[in-house]
Amino acid sequence: MKAVLVHRNAVLRDSHIEPTSSPESWRLMPATVEAMRLLATEERLLFLYGPRTLGDGARVSDPPDDHESWQSLLQQIEAGGGRIDGFIICHHGEGQTCRCWGEVPGIFYGPAAQFGLELEACYLLADDARDIAAAYAVGTRPILILGERTLSQVLGDRPVHKDFPVATDLTMAVEYIQVEEEINTQLGHPRNVPIPPPPAEQLLAHPEALPRVEVTSRLAHGLEARLIRARAQMSDLVRWLSFFVFGAMGLSLGIAYLLTHLYRVQPFPEFAYYVTLQFIPRPVRGTLFIIFGIGIILLVVRSFYRSTRLLHKPGAE
Repeated sequence: MKAVLVHRNAVLRDSHIEPTSSPESWRLMPATVEAMRLLATEERLLFLYGPRTLGDGARVSDPPDDHESWQSLLQQIEAGGGRIDGFIICHHGEGQTCRCWGEVPGIFYGPAAQFGLELEACYLLADDARDIAAAYAVGTRPILILGERTLSQVLGDRPVHKDFPVATDLTMAVEYIQVEEEINTQLGHPRNVPIPPPPAEQLLAHPEALPRVEVTSRLAHGLEARLIRARAQMSDLVRWLSFFVFGAMGLSLGIAYLLTHLYRVQPFPEFAYYVTLQFIPRPVRGTLFIIFGIGIILLVVRSFYRSTRLLHKPGAE
């Protein structure tokens, strides 16, 4: 599944709203609402993300109107025919452990695990250099939204990363994404190289340090529910396959012991000589049975793999 993550400040700057201003005064311009509407499609989720703050770096402990400010943006975008699928909120204050950014940015990996996102096919509409660095860490395509700022004001004189597009507003960013999607369609795959996610135990070692994800659309709720069902069904398949293997092992050992006993105490009719392939040397006979067993196991594994792939498709029920 694809997604576009848009920094809340980028939305505000697009409507010439100072992020440090009071949320009660936030009124999005029609061009901003239209750009957000175009970013959300049936094949692409749209998230607003950012820290729990009312301004650039000016963290507050727990602003009473912070939740209302996110909801205000949601209501204005929905009123214009758009859709927001969720909020990704870094809710950590000063002195708290935060793993939303950095080399293993939970701001991406959390939603990716929750909604099955292909991060190399996603886009980040960034607000500052920290967002750009986080996007490069996971292989997501960043687009810096300047607003009324200059490039040096945002990145300084010596930016770490330079090969990413810069847009003055959200409308330009939408046009860039449309062009990039056409290129990806021609190539048959995203231009970004997939970066393997960290192990689950590493990512979930401190769940309180990860961002909070609030689902706000029916599409995202449905996708999340399907993934939960698919993971539960996959767990059942793994358990079934494990029991099957151990059962088959016990059955084969039991048959082997019985045949060994019968060979020693019971004479067999003449046709048993041919049925049991005794005219073939024992090492060759054993090799043939091993090859036959491996073939059966490969067929089972192939069928199991195809079943799990089907379950992980977004449209699978």
